[in-house]
Amino acid sequence: MAARVKAVRNRRAAPAAVLGQKEFCLELIKLARQASVPWDIRRLATLMAEQQIRKLDDADTESFDAIFVALNLKQPGLDHPLSPAVLKEGYTTTEPREFIVQFQRRLSRLDRVHRRMDARTVDADAVREFTELSRRDCKLTLARYLFTPDEIVDRVLKQVRVSDGVKDIDVSQPRYVSSEIAHALSRLPDFEARILRRLCESTKIYWVDDTTSSAINSLVEYPLTTVVLVIKPPGSHYEFEIKRAGRRGNPLSVVFTRNGNRVPASHRLDGGSMQWLLRYEVNNGSRLSLIYRLVHGVDAPLPGYVSRSTIFGVPSGGNQAPTFRYFTDRNVFGENGFREMRGAMKEAVEVLTTDEGTYLPQLPGDMALTAEFLSHVAPAQAILCGTSSFRLDKVATYLSPEGAEKYFKQWLQVDYTDADAKQFADELLDEVLGVYESPDVRFENYEQYLEAAFAVRANRERADQIFLAHVKQIGTFWGTLLGVRGHSRGESFVARNVGLRSVWEEGQWRVKLIFMDHDGLSLPELEHGHFFAQNALPGILLDERHVWGRANPGLFAGTLLGCLQTIYRAGASLEKRAQGLAETEMKAAYKKTQRELATNTKIRAFFSDTFLSRLLDWDQFVCGYCNGRDGRWQSKMKRLFADKGYEPETYEYYAQAIDKHKGFFERNGFLFEVEHDR
Repeated sequence: MAARVKAVRNRRAAPAAVLGQKEFCLELIKLARQASVPWDIRRLATLMAEQQIRKLDDADTESFDAIFVALNLKQPGLDHPLSPAVLKEGYTTTEPREFIVQFQRRLSRLDRVHRRMDARTVDADAVREFTELSRRDCKLTLARYLFTPDEIVDRVLKQVRVSDGVKDIDVSQPRYVSSEIAHALSRLPDFEARILRRLCESTKIYWVDDTTSSAINSLVEYPLTTVVLVIKPPGSHYEFEIKRAGRRGNPLSVVFTRNGNRVPASHRLDGGSMQWLLRYEVNNGSRLSLIYRLVHGVDAPLPGYVSRSTIFGVPSGGNQAPTFRYFTDRNVFGENGFREMRGAMKEAVEVLTTDEGTYLPQLPGDMALTAEFLSHVAPAQAILCGTSSFRLDKVATYLSPEGAEKYFKQWLQVDYTDADAKQFADELLDEVLGVYESPDVRFENYEQYLEAAFAVRANRERADQIFLAHVKQIGTFWGTLLGVRGHSRGESFVARNVGLRSVWEEGQWRVKLIFMDHDGLSLPELEHGHFFAQNALPGILLDERHVWGRANPGLFAGTLLGCLQTIYRAGASLEKRAQGLAETEMKAAYKKTQRELATNTKIRAFFSDTFLSRLLDWDQFVCGYCNGRDGRWQSKMKRLFADKGYEPETYEYYAQAIDKHKGFFERNGFLFEVEHDR
């Protein structure tokens, strides 16, 4: 490893002592940009350039100007501002002197590694850590200016399998979906946008390969225990997710039961997604994203749904086979698991035809069975922007005492050293804290090192702040969803579907939550005239269970709050403070959403006039019913329902819903307090 670092120093780049600091930086930049140079060397040169730039004095504007020019960020001369493109990258200024401060701040995030290389005597462990870091493309800030989007896509394609697809055109797709796709793309810096557009423009289908890495922060990552691919562009905090990308070996299969239990209908196409479900998710996810932005004036913590393709070919034996043949021909699918796959397909079709009816003429034989199955599931794939592979359930496990053992031995199935475990912990803490100071202690074991890391005062203070910020974000998001009478049956809030990510925003490193996988999201339709409480409340309770676990204290560890408490090692006093904060944020978001529904014409367009005119009736009913109802109040509510044209049995319907789910209203009664100005 030390030899590789020396090779970079010797390859067309003289040491700083000979060239001077600025010239040495420029030589490293020039080396890192050369396509003829091996990729590993280019990455090392990039990281070494960052190391050298850190050493420059902020007041050395002449050197920084030359470096920014070399990075194609500006024209020569301090009187020329930086390119406006840097604003999309998360900087707040194009004025050179102010930009230098933010640029240095961004580079300083990896000081824990650079400082060891700055020492008078550099040991082998420091070189190893530096070299390993250089292989994390997404961590190399300068790489976005030195590697081209085409180079990145070409490297991505070498790490996955590719087959043919056809762009999925949904003629009934709401108009707002296209506008949300355009909005998601408009937020991206040019570097990321060009990568994403090339991945989407060909309508190709991307699959995991046997050699695709599952190591965190890989350029192309197949996150452990998932069936998605994520792409983490160099020097970027953005992530693209390919949903779903199959399994290693046989990409697709059919599963009807696991451990004696039926799998959900959405998971019977094992390794893949169903067209109708992706369409459902993009429609409802885009709708909620737009509503959230209209209510709060900021982007929703949801991914952007960018493209969707129907799968035409499936990888098979180094080639691809039409989907129909893949599922029918034993020679194409392979002997391994073929019989079980066909048996599961038969069981799935029997249930599908019972639940949904038959789509094709009923004929005997293997081909007819495959055709009927595919007519129901229609395998498809989507590409999302702005996701996170750092799902809360995984991060909580990784930051537990046995986290390194599970990551390396159980899931990656590789041996590891203390140095590997330390680097793993550091990379995780980089992500969950945004800015992280590594502890100055000798690594004895994984848990001891994590305890030492959180004992560092700056880390502890930042962990507490981020923990509370995450709780606020959850409260705002869930309060907004409840405000429009929506729910997700737990899918939008289960810890495996919520991720955290460090982002460079407004000239600072921040950590945000991202709520993903909205295939269970349910919002009132335009034809709905009122809130269907008995239908919605079971789904709302599942959301609550996965958010707080208050109805099921024994499940707390796996909830969003439980995972965050584990990740940030929040104490009892902080957790108590968080619960009060969560209620405050939930109520604020809930009430604000209702006020916007009353006045914002763009939001109101999603709902019927009748539904909107009755929106607050449910709150009024809950508040009165739970606070000592009497005959006078009952008469008032029944008269209100009659005057507004409700069904005659509405009072009893709502009363039964509250009685059945009494615990929810006892825990969340603060939401339904009717404001005096109403």
